[in-house]
Amino acid sequence: MILLIAAMSLAAHEFAHIALVRVYGGQVSGFKLNLVGMAAWVRGLEKLKLWQRYAVYLAGPAANALIAVGAWVAARFYYGNAGFLQAVFLYNIVLCVFNLLPVLPLDGGRLLQLFLGNRMGILRANRLLLRAGPVIGGILIGLGLVQAVLYPWNITLLCAGVYIRRKNVELPPLLYWECVKALQSKEKSQMPVKKIILPRNTTVKRAVEYLGWDYIAEIYIDTIGWVSEDELMKYAGF
Repeated sequence: MILLIAAMSLAAHEFAHIALVRVYGGQVSGFKLNLVGMAAWVRGLEKLKLWQRYAVYLAGPAANALIAVGAWVAARFYYGNAGFLQAVFLYNIVLCVFNLLPVLPLDGGRLLQLFLGNRMGILRANRLLLRAGPVIGGILIGLGLVQAVLYPWNITLLCAGVYIRRKNVELPPLLYWECVKALQSKEKSQMPVKKIILPRNTTVKRAVEYLGWDYIAEIYIDTIGWVSEDELMKYAGF
């Protein structure tokens, strides 16, 4: 029964993401199973509007929250053995909360990446999140070991911690090229301009880290003066 509930809940979570991506014009090239569920390969996400990207990342946890609410309501009106409905409720609540943890590559991490990337720069936000990921993964591994002792054969938290730590080792090159693709595909005529004055002796390489998702930067570097985003990207070799 648990495997059935897990499969249905994970499928609902991932297909909610996929449905919104397709509705907004993105492309899904496939998906795969991993230690904590399923993951889809999405293309064109960087071309979506900011609110659409937020909606895509929220869709999975929202689907699990809706299933949990539905199971809770159904259990209230069901007069037989509601054990299955209670299991559906608990599993989907846990899945929703887990995926909203502020760590990459979970949905909560992606939401925080969008938020921070527009305030401190994409590359700086990525670096901060990649530092936090192994720490949170380590905490989950520790909790998972306690869980395995108290509840033999339950290694869900342990698997989640291992998955997060492993993915945060693999993510840096992927996040870098994701950033490059997002910067190159901006609709510059439709975005606000943000002027950024950097500290003295900031290098061009460091200045690139202040470029965000949804604004066009004009950056002041004391050794060069005002530099447009396009010029900065050329200097940096993007």
